[in-house]
Amino acid sequence: MDPFQERQLNQAAYRQLHGHIQKTYHPGRYVAISEGKIIADAASFQELNSMLHAMGHDSADVLVVQAGIDYPDTVMIFAQESPQ
Repeated sequence: MDPFQERQLNQAAYRQLHGHIQKTYHPGRYVAISEGKIIADAASFQELNSMLHAMGHDSADVLVVQAGIDYPDTVMIFAQESPQ
């Protein structure tokens, strides 16, 4: 699976798992999603990152979210050209 497909799969999984994550994990807990499934959770990002590396995953290749946070579906980024 290419990285774009993996990202789409994990984002879709997060939308489906959002309620489960909010009910199951304490607020602030970091949760990693890969291949559409929760694969790890930890109290800190550093701890989660270490766990992912031990499992053979790179945190840049999985979706990492924090329980208790509501992430928007979309984000608009505005840019302004600098005056010359």
